[in-house]
Amino acid sequence: MIYLIEDDDSIRELVIYTLQSTGMEARGFSLPSDFWKAMASMIPELLLLDIMLSEEDGLEILKKIRKDPVTQKLPVIMLTAKGTEYDQVVSLDYGADDYVSKPFGMMALVARIKAVLWRTEKLTQEGILQMRELVVNPTRHTVQAGEENVRLTLK
Repeated sequence: MIYLIEDDDSIRELVIYTLQSTGMEARGFSLPSDFWKAMASMIPELLLLDIMLSEEDGLEILKKIRKDPVTQKLPVIMLTAKGTEYDQVVSLDYGADDYVSKPFGMMALVARIKAVLWRTEKLTQEGILQMRELVVNPTRHTVQAGEENVRLTLK
C-alpha cells in the first residue's frame, strides 16, 4: 500500500489512478489528520508527501515519521511544487528518500517509486517472519496482525 498526502484533488486523483492502473495499491489523503488516522490502523510500504498542506506542513510530518521507531524507516518521497535546491536539501536532510518537483511525469514518478520500493524491500526482506496473519519485521520494528499494525513499546 502506498499513501499519498496531497491537498490538490486533481493531482491526488491522477497519482492514485496511475498507481492503481500499474498494479499498485494506493490511497490518497487531502488532510494530514485523515492520514494520521489511517496510519493508526495500517502503515504503508511508501509515503508520497506534499510539503505545503493545509493542516500540517509536510516537513513536520516527515520529522514525526522519522522520530517514531515504528515508522522511522518508512520510505518517503516528497512530491511538491517547492523545487528550489534549498527545499530539496532540507527534505533530504530530514530523511526523505527522494524528491520530485511538480510538474512531473507520471511514468517517471512510477519509476522512482519502484526504485525506492526495490531498495527498501531488498534491505528489509531478510529476517521477516510470517505465520498466517502475523508478520514480524525486526528490521523495521513492526508487527502486523492481518491488516492492523500492532503498536510496540520501546521495550
